[in-house]
Amino acid sequence: MIYLDNAATTPPLTYNEHIWGNPSSSHTLGIVAERRLQQARGDMAKILSCTPDEVTFTSGGTESNNLALIGHALASRRKDITFAAQPWEHPSVLEPLKYIKNQGLANVIIAPYMEWSNIEKNIVATISQVNHETGDINDVPIIAAALKQNKKNVIVIVDGAQGFCKEELDLTNIDIYTFSGHKCHGPAGSGGLMVRNGVRLVPLQYGGEQECKLRPGTENVNGIVHMANSANLLWQNQKANHTHVKTIKEKLAELEVELPYTVINSSGNDVSPYILNMSFLGVKGEVLVRLLAEKGVYTSMGAACHSRKNTKSVLSAMGFPAKNADSAIRLSFSHLNTIGEAVLAKAKIIECVKELRRLI
Repeated sequence: MIYLDNAATTPPLTYNEHIWGNPSSSHTLGIVAERRLQQARGDMAKILSCTPDEVTFTSGGTESNNLALIGHALASRRKDITFAAQPWEHPSVLEPLKYIKNQGLANVIIAPYMEWSNIEKNIVATISQVNHETGDINDVPIIAAALKQNKKNVIVIVDGAQGFCKEELDLTNIDIYTFSGHKCHGPAGSGGLMVRNGVRLVPLQYGGEQECKLRPGTENVNGIVHMANSANLLWQNQKANHTHVKTIKEKLAELEVELPYTVINSSGNDVSPYILNMSFLGVKGEVLVRLLAEKGVYTSMGAACHSRKNTKSVLSAMGFPAKNADSAIRLSFSHLNTIGEAVLAKAKIIECVKELRRLI
């Protein structure tokens, strides 16, 4: 098996610790769980260059984005505010914004960043650190600084799912940053967000006062500790991993030259080495993904959240031709992949594309 769908989910790294005490209990097992939970919070705060009390754990990136967006809309509903995002953001950003608009909680604009200029004040800007389909890296610090310099009362929310512990992280002028455990070799069901002190959110659920009074319920201590351990390992080896993954991407990017009618889809020069989006013109992306899986190479057409919906693709929203969008697949990597896998995967892709083109 050659697994090249790491943008969807990453294989969890080995984790041998098992914590089953309730961190809210006052006995020994509870105290141990609470200490490990707070240690994990401190570890994540160090990675995020924030204070531990600014870290809230959730069940993953989708819950974090919902809490950040809807939670802030509810906290600010008496103000005339506008939420802004680009049309190619992840569904966990676009769907909460649709809810905010439909419920009349705030104004919402879904448009490219350059079209936000008409919003003069009270803007909540949501930007992905790394585009989940093409790997394009947004210069978040520059965008955030420009927004806060030119407009009044700006909150900047960053969806960090594809960039956390992979790309350089500068949270200057960033008010909320969300992350997902299963995108950084932690378990599914873990994630969280950094919320700067002073930024108001209203909880979306009610019960106990766990997780900064924003997210009630007994914490998933095992998942959180596992995520923090995995994130720490990635963070400590970030540069080496980046270099290693770059060589894998470069090997597969050779397909653009070696296989006719093949193009790489990205909108700029600053692209993460962890994601490679390619169109094999004349071949349906969905069919190619299935054929590759039969041969043991696992890829995807893009975000798993989009795969079962009849929605406009991210590539189409970004302005790529329909022929590119229809024939695109996403290859996404991790430090666990090898150059040998890249060589073999490239051969399998060539074999499958030629087979499908012959049939066509």
